[in-house]
Amino acid sequence: MVTVTVFTHTSCSSSRKTIDWLREQNIPFIEKKLTDQGMSFNEFKDMLRLTENGTTDLLSVQKSVYKQAADQLDEMSLRELYSFVASHPQILKSPIVVDDNRIQIGFSEKEIRTFIPRHDRIAELKRLLDNK
Repeated sequence: MVTVTVFTHTSCSSSRKTIDWLREQNIPFIEKKLTDQGMSFNEFKDMLRLTENGTTDLLSVQKSVYKQAADQLDEMSLRELYSFVASHPQILKSPIVVDDNRIQIGFSEKEIRTFIPRHDRIAELKRLLDNK
């Protein structure tokens, strides 16, 4: 079974919606609160691997910490960037939902459905088609 990990910020309403939705769908997950638990270097690398636009997808450009370091971020090595993010977890968008093959940043009820196991999605589609 693929493990879904949800990286959250405590006061984020989208994080709460995501956690509630996963519970309603009975999808097992691990929640990691970014300010309390952070993330490992490997988790950070895996997130980057799954994004379409790298750090642009993960970092919140509205945060003051981003604005203060924006010109330096492009020059950082991966290890330096990880250290910066680990020291300033508020710079990450939230929630970040990942498994081995997928990533979703933010809450979208339509997009999060990809985390429903495939066999469950197929069964739901068959039920819908049978009821027509």
